[in-house]
Amino acid sequence: MSCIDKMILKTPQVMKVEKFLFEKKMPIKLVKLDETARSAEEASRALKTQVGSIIKSLLFQVSFENISLPVMALISGDKKGIEKKILEESGLKGKIKRPNADYVKYVTGFSIGGVSPLTISENIPILIDENLNRYKLLWASAGHTHWVFPIEFQDLVRLTKGKIVNNISKD
Repeated sequence: MSCIDKMILKTPQVMKVEKFLFEKKMPIKLVKLDETARSAEEASRALKTQVGSIIKSLLFQVSFENISLPVMALISGDKKGIEKKILEESGLKGKIKRPNADYVKYVTGFSIGGVSPLTISENIPILIDENLNRYKLLWASAGHTHWVFPIEFQDLVRLTKGKIVNNISKD
């Protein structure tokens, strides 16, 4: 591995998140991790924080007849999404499923393991698990498995324009 590989340079996706925060006048600095944060558990270990304070950005695909629409759920890292409840809260009709990696990349611009809750199209419903409000400071992916950022619950809601819901996750 070369020195450049070890540096984990900012990718275009990470720079997009950084630019978004700058344009929204949010004084949030991105944090580069030495270890990967592909999961909430990995991120919590790398940040030395509780797994519940990690935001999981989960994209789902809702299909009805010949139409397929995305919905995103932001869930506390120590919880699992309840697909039936996510579908109900999204207001969409049809069958819900976890999409493949290509669909996630196409819809969000991010690869699985590095999906940021920021810069997501306003056409995609975003549901925010009320369980995230248990923590003063949350951590989210900044578009890459080595880049994260801290954010408070109310800022997450404001920046994502998400809908707070309290029944979309379980232990």
